[in-house]
Amino acid sequence: MSDVVVHAEQRQPFEDGPHAPDVLVAIPHEDRELPGGADQVGEFTRTLEWALLLLRTLEQDGRDRVHEEDLNRLHALVRALDQRLIPALEGVRDAAVRRYRELGGSYGSLAKAMGVPRSTAQTRSMALLGREPSAHERWASGQ
Repeated sequence: MSDVVVHAEQRQPFEDGPHAPDVLVAIPHEDRELPGGADQVGEFTRTLEWALLLLRTLEQDGRDRVHEEDLNRLHALVRALDQRLIPALEGVRDAAVRRYRELGGSYGSLAKAMGVPRSTAQTRSMALLGREPSAHERWASGQ
């Protein structure tokens, strides 16, 4: 596998909002088929784009009467989110928290990252470390 270049920079997306990292990952063309099903990231990105477009389009239409086709699209969206995207994102978060703690990250720092009290971060971390990684967490870690 060729080298993978990762560049992250802090940007402030909103005037008064929190700083969020803007991460760019450059992968050589021959290495785009990543191990562990990481190619699903594109599918998840398209699902999120579809969700936002659908919801905003329905909101802008402002119809009082909902068409059956719109209900079917929303049904498919909820299903895709609840059965695929949200569990995958939870797996990514769990993998990150698990690795953070394994590398010696503190509960206080983890609490700041999570936006919760230290005790909550500790409880969540201990619960996570007390069980085997889920299928989605293993997927996120490339296992």
